Amino acid sequence: MDLVPEEPVTHAALDAFGLSGAVLTLIGSEWNHTYRVEAADGESYALRLYRPAVRSDVQIGTELAWLDALSGSHAVRVPRPMRTRDGELFARVRGDGHDRRAAVSAWVFGEPLGDGPAPGLIERFGEGIARLHEHGRTFRPPEGLQRWDSPFPQGGGASLFDGSNDDLITRTQRALFERAADATRDAIGHLEATGEPPRLVHGDLHQDNVLVDDQRDLWFLDFGDCMLAWPVQDLGVTMWEVAEDEATWPYRDTLRAGYERIAPWPERWPGEISVFAADRGLIKLNDVMREAAARGPEDVRASVQRHADAIGWFLSIPGSSNV
Repeated sequence: MDLVPEEPVTHAALDAFGLSGAVLTLIGSEWNHTYRVEAADGESYALRLYRPAVRSDVQIGTELAWLDALSGSHAVRVPRPMRTRDGELFARVRGDGHDRRAAVSAWVFGEPLGDGPAPGLIERFGEGIARLHEHGRTFRPPEGLQRWDSPFPQGGGASLFDGSNDDLITRTQRALFERAADATRDAIGHLEATGEPPRLVHGDLHQDNVLVDDQRDLWFLDFGDCMLAWPVQDLGVTMWEVAEDEATWPYRDTLRAGYERIAPWPERWPGEISVFAADRGLIKLNDVMREAAARGPEDVRASVQRHADAIGWFLSIPGSSNV
């Protein structure tokens, strides 16, 4: 993790967007560095400084262009990106030894949808996902955008499958994880064989990336993982996050009911989305294994078992293991 950028970088970023003199508060640095900006005119914004060499210009440009298009539509509520003095959606600033890309958007006031929302909000979450998928079908991203063509679309997998953590994973668990990865590859192959082109999807649709404002409206945030994929892959992410615990399994049906108010459910065969939910579990577990040394063996083993239980449950859904 790189250090919090030095003041000249943030000041240069603010100046690029015509916000010199604004007050900054760091609110997140786990991935990118995100600040709340209080401008002199009383307006609030979010400033994001992207980590160097993690996202390409194409990825960042697509994220912001899609947000810009969505904010001018009636599909879903998203924070509108602000343009620089030169009319660009992101700025380049130099500091802390790196070129940094910076973006500013309107600040959204609200609370995360969270892990235990009312069923009505989950239904509306499903409606919003369907609207995003419909909008992504017609939006034309630039050439070179990443495509979801492997079980680990953002890279990774080594910490889980390279054998370095074999003492923390049982043979039975490893066999399950390998079966999930194989099922994902097969499911992607079937998608590619359909002839249906992939579309732009969010890529990280979970409850912490949706805010509920005072009017109970939903706001969709954090499009940094948007990529070319099929809706079933995007819904796999959501289903893992919504229903990875037994207590929230019923949310799957509630979310689907909302989705189907807007668009047909995109599964071609029963269990297709569950394969990609299991794949999301692999991605999350790989993150755990990458931090194994810092977390300690007992904590990691417990996390491995929790992930194995949920991955096994998703793969037990009829059809998911018979791609």
